Amino acid sequence: METLENIKQYYSLGKDFEDDFFAREHLSDQIQDRLEKSEKELNSYYFYSLKITKIPTRINYHHFNFEKLQDISRKLTNGMTTFGTIPNRVFFKKYFLGGVRTISINQEINNDYPSFNLNYLVFSNLDNLDVRITNQLITRLRMIDPSLEMSMTFIGSFDKVQISKDLDYSTNVDFSSDILKKLGESNLHDIFNNQFQRPRYFGKLFKTKSL
Repeated sequence: METLENIKQYYSLGKDFEDDFFAREHLSDQIQDRLEKSEKELNSYYFYSLKITKIPTRINYHHFNFEKLQDISRKLTNGMTTFGTIPNRVFFKKYFLGGVRTISINQEINNDYPSFNLNYLVFSNLDNLDVRITNQLITRLRMIDPSLEMSMTFIGSFDKVQISKDLDYSTNVDFSSDILKKLGESNLHDIFNNQFQRPRYFGKLFKTKSL
């Protein structure tokens, strides 16, 4: 998997890049800081982890890019695609009061494409959503992209330690992998920069002050 040296070599980066490389370690601290500012109010909500996975294949890899990955998130959380009589935007805001989204990339097998994961840490004033709406969420996602996989996990009440464990923003790939290079320079650049991503806040958590 990735090392500082092979990434520096691959991108011809200088030694002063090391500071930026290790800056990704602060991403968890940024999110924790945002949560702690509203800890008192967050204690009254139920937390869930929502993971949406897209894996390119030999058939469609040349159509994959990060803009399409971001578009999946936009269509789910703020889109007007309608299932029944309720658009995605209304459905998502009805059940989730706020949260944060990160992207993780994991190449488990050297000669296979990595999984690109949209990871949502969301909270609601409603309990048991992992049982009540998972099938509806899956259906809505399949309308956006039939190849998507999704899982939803109940975390429970606000717990800084547990939430920190559930935050996933990792980038674990082998930049020397031939199959990874097939994704093209633009995608490789975005994969590399994913480790420096800014977390995306929405709903009540978008505000920096108290809820």
